[in-house]
Amino acid sequence: PLVRRILNRKGFSTTDDLDAFLNPHLYKPAPGTDIPGLASAADRIETAIKRQQAICVWGDFDADGQTATTVLVQTLHALGAQVTYHIPVRAVESHGVNIPNLAKVIDQGAQLIVTCDTGISAHDAADYARYRKVDFIVTDHHDLPESLPNAFTLADPKMLPPEHPLANLAGVGVAFKLAEEL
Repeated sequence: PLVRRILNRKGFSTTDDLDAFLNPHLYKPAPGTDIPGLASAADRIETAIKRQQAICVWGDFDADGQTATTVLVQTLHALGAQVTYHIPVRAVESHGVNIPNLAKVIDQGAQLIVTCDTGISAHDAADYARYRKVDFIVTDHHDLPESLPNAFTLADPKMLPPEHPLANLAGVGVAFKLAEEL
């Protein structure tokens, strides 16, 4: 009864919901492709791998950003991608994708930038990447700004209806769903 009350407060109100949560054999995960933009991101990354284009995964310095970056970089390595990563130094770069370091990453040969746990409001960075003829993919989970950056594609579960099972994924969850799709 105590577990049922706790889970009811967390939104598991029906017996089917409770059973699916408590019994892994009954759990049916939502596909990552439910997240708008995720299939397009996977397609572009797969093209980059086939063409041996240099990919840079741009993460965030917090725990979510570091784990998201790790999941995606390890997946890309396993798939044979030419991949590097950039995690900003908090004291110097702060949050987000900053243009001076983005320029360095592109100057070093990155042909595709994929963000993890950041980028949903990176208008200037997306525009700069486009100017440099580098595709810029955003994977993030933060609330959507009034206008979205002009990226190659955006994958953010906040684009889903609030009741969708993936709507509240953390950045590492988005990276995991992208890794699954890849």
